[in-house]
Amino acid sequence: MLGIGLNAFFGASGAEPEPAIPALLRAFERYSVVALGESHWSRAAGEFYLGLVRAPEFPDHVNAVVLECGNSLYQPILDRYMNGEDVPFSALSQVWRNTTKVVSWESPIYENLIRGLHEVNRGLPAARRIRVLAADAPIDWTRVRTRKDWEAAQEGDGFIVKIIEREVLAKNRKALLIMGANHVTHGRNWFGDDDVTSMLEKKHNPVYVAMLWGIPGENDPAVKAGPVPSLTPLRGTNLGRANYFRRRADEVADAYLYLGPSDAIAFPDWSALQKDTRYWTELQRRHQIQFGCALDIEIKNRRGKPCG
Repeated sequence: MLGIGLNAFFGASGAEPEPAIPALLRAFERYSVVALGESHWSRAAGEFYLGLVRAPEFPDHVNAVVLECGNSLYQPILDRYMNGEDVPFSALSQVWRNTTKVVSWESPIYENLIRGLHEVNRGLPAARRIRVLAADAPIDWTRVRTRKDWEAAQEGDGFIVKIIEREVLAKNRKALLIMGANHVTHGRNWFGDDDVTSMLEKKHNPVYVAMLWGIPGENDPAVKAGPVPSLTPLRGTNLGRANYFRRRADEVADAYLYLGPSDAIAFPDWSALQKDTRYWTELQRRHQIQFGCALDIEIKNRRGKPCG
């Protein structure tokens, strides 16, 4: 690979990119679980999620959405909201604010997705409403005082798998998973450990994985010339042979989801967060517990390491 130009490497991709939404929905005809592996805070990803769940055909193919960005402790609140209740922000925001990962879901794309699914459900009869599942471990931050407390609350990908087994597979639902890319790779994650998809596939049917990030598909001439957003199969293609963290792309995913050339980040509204002095103080406390340093907005805006 060294010294070979990208165009020479990719050449013809071997598979034509298709419009992403209909292609993803067709995947549900063969798979009970379709996973999207994201890079957190991507503005294009947030826009795509809303377009996908608002597609008129979406409820015909999907009746569950599993979110990494939600604390399962607040599943009853999320259920009330998804069943049409007007839940106040102070209650609803606990779903994405009080997770095991401090600050990770403060980008507006996650709140927007949850609100978008609420609107979709309001237009559906009760029997067709989409079940939205918060998949993060049920951490109770009122009981977390030390790093040891925080570590004890972590339950890992195995917890997410249990939710999918209980609420999706056991109930014959069709589920869309939206999670960080390293939770949904086939075989193993970047560190060589089992992740959500590999655990599911050891006991159940295969999971369809569409990767939004980490595969150099934006350099593939066919992808660049195709529709936006697009879905390109990986197996048996040049793009599938591309490197993905020392593995072939077609070993970790089934398709590459291209959302366009922009890599813009949807940052949190830091000003609004700071004005909520009680929550901002609590964020600082949690950040100190998890990372051992204060929350620094400049570092977050650079997407750097938490403590610089």
